[in-house]
Amino acid sequence: MDLQLIPVNGDTGERINLNPSVLKEMDNITLTEFYSQLKVVADLYKKADTEVKKRLDEGQQFNRLSYGKAAQQKVLTMNSKQKRDLVMNHGWDCVEPISLTKLKSMFGNSIEQELEQSIVIKPKKAPLRWDA
Repeated sequence: MDLQLIPVNGDTGERINLNPSVLKEMDNITLTEFYSQLKVVADLYKKADTEVKKRLDEGQQFNRLSYGKAAQQKVLTMNSKQKRDLVMNHGWDCVEPISLTKLKSMFGNSIEQELEQSIVIKPKKAPLRWDA
């Protein structure tokens, strides 16, 4: 099967070359419909990505797909003495507190009351909401 996704103008049937300037030229109704269809494509992309990775993990071969070299990350694993020595040698600027969620999971909800004077609520950008 040779599957291709080709953007076509629904009214005229002509092919559309998608680029950022086309988006700026769309009216709000067209842009909303386009965005809605992209959500469907994005969901299909995620499902296809999962399926491809599953098949690669099973040892199946693809013509144009394979795993690249895995990235590596250096992670500090320190005991309490090493942490203390680090702070003594370099000061408090070399450490950061862990998240409030992680502190609550480690020490219980009462830790939030202890840290109340240090908690700052930062607003996040509101998510898009689709009307029914």
